[in-house]
Amino acid sequence: MADFVKLTNISDVEQGKMKSFEIEYEKILLCNIDGEFFAVSNECSHDSAPISDGHLDGDQIVCPRHGARFCLKNGEVKAPPAVAPISTYELKIVNDEILIKLD
Repeated sequence: MADFVKLTNISDVEQGKMKSFEIEYEKILLCNIDGEFFAVSNECSHDSAPISDGHLDGDQIVCPRHGARFCLKNGEVKAPPAVAPISTYELKIVNDEILIKLD
């Protein structure tokens, strides 16, 4: 069973912003939407481009290359050309630390 590991501190990602990380060979994008944090794969399922260069639109991330959209809550595709979802990660907040569960 995977353990939670520290990703960053709450104060490192402002509301409405995102920050990318690489931890244990996984590319992760952490997003702060109105004080709620979401972690998803930082690779578009359409062409493997980093989605961290895109922008947030509500609870969705928009890929900068072709405009594919993904739900930050569950990784579900919200707009093509992507057809496969992106991975999401379970988070846990302990004091000021954001912990992530990696498989």
